[in-house]
Amino acid sequence: MNHQLLVISRSAPLAANLREHLAMVASVTAAPSLEAAACQASDELGGVVIHLCDEIARGMAPSEFLRRAQALARGVPLLGIVEPTCPKELRDAVAAEFDMLFPVPLDHTALRDQIARVADPLGKLAGMCSGPHKALHGRTRSMVTFTPSMFDMIDELRVAAAHDITVLLIGETGSGKTYLARLIHELSNRHENRFLTLGCGALPPDLIESELFGHVKGAFTGAERDKLGKFAAAGDGTLLLDEIDVLPTEQQAKLLRVIESGEYEPVGSNDTETSQARLIVASNFEVEELVASGNFRSDLYYRLNVLRFQLPPLRERPNDLEFLARKFAHLHSRKHGIALREVTDEFINALRAYRWPGNIRELENVIRRAVLYCQRGVLTPGDLPSGLRPAGVQFAATTNNGDELPTLEARIGDFERHLIEDSLRRNANRRQATAKELGISRVTLYNKMKKFGMLN
Repeated sequence: MNHQLLVISRSAPLAANLREHLAMVASVTAAPSLEAAACQASDELGGVVIHLCDEIARGMAPSEFLRRAQALARGVPLLGIVEPTCPKELRDAVAAEFDMLFPVPLDHTALRDQIARVADPLGKLAGMCSGPHKALHGRTRSMVTFTPSMFDMIDELRVAAAHDITVLLIGETGSGKTYLARLIHELSNRHENRFLTLGCGALPPDLIESELFGHVKGAFTGAERDKLGKFAAAGDGTLLLDEIDVLPTEQQAKLLRVIESGEYEPVGSNDTETSQARLIVASNFEVEELVASGNFRSDLYYRLNVLRFQLPPLRERPNDLEFLARKFAHLHSRKHGIALREVTDEFINALRAYRWPGNIRELENVIRRAVLYCQRGVLTPGDLPSGLRPAGVQFAATTNNGDELPTLEARIGDFERHLIEDSLRRNANRRQATAKELGISRVTLYNKMKKFGMLN
């Protein structure tokens, strides 16, 4: 995976030199100051390199410089390139806090090796978790498993991604089908093009055909203008059809035609269009069982079943749980600007004792909540929801009288907003389906969206 590296230096030649020598391990972005760098930092940042010289730290006390550098890095590796002219006070201030310091003239090989090692959080996390594992790396995401029964699947996915053929993904809700579909897209020769998702279960039957194939003006009441369907909008990219098992029979026949010939007609049109998109379909249920019960066309199933991958539920992947938990803790601590120093063994053991009916999605939400609540940068069982905390363990984020700490209010609001945003995205912004998934009423959803400024 190619990591994003932010270089802070007033020297354009140095930035160009680093971009050339680190091209194999990192994509380098340069900024002339800490202030400018703050505008360029992103959640995908893999590391920060600061050119330690008088010009960069001018006007700042060493302690202030270090504080701002750490705030910019937000937990990602922080490396320094030290000029001979670097003030001793600055060098002493950062020596114990930066991950590594490199003197000038630079040893490019040592710098490249260090960045490849520290700027890969997944690689570090895999090293912390014992046992053999296999990984599949895309441009922005990876799939890492310590579950031996999934090793062959990793190898097969690598081959499948490279060929333009429809892929069928089977797995329980929350098991990672959408994530895997995006990874397949990133590994394919279509990775420069769009990746689109249509959740069939989030749409009423009378709208699915229009969403898939588009419609022309006047095709039905409310069709005031032409609209592109997902097949056309995807272009030469990839289209994921999620919850394919709920697709009505009539649309199943039309989907079969697209797979076989690429041809379809927008609703209300006599003109035949041709799809260029690659198709990935996903189901929460065994499609073969739906065929046997007469709820799914057998000819479509056989077309979809050429490349089929079964994602096991999280309860059948106990060896992966620690890696995933640490990965999510790392990601959300960075995302929310929370310094996380430790994930305790007791925290991991409490996670292992739970069955995870919501699979990886539920695990991520639990970890995000725990990160928001954690005290002093240490994740403990007391940061978990009541249903996951061991007997006798109290909620950590409380005062002596049992009230929640007031400083958590902003974090909780941020957590709620992200949950709602994620659910809206999965449900194509349909509020009724979103409210149902979140287990709240539409009125409650509306009020929360209003509170968080999410209403247009």
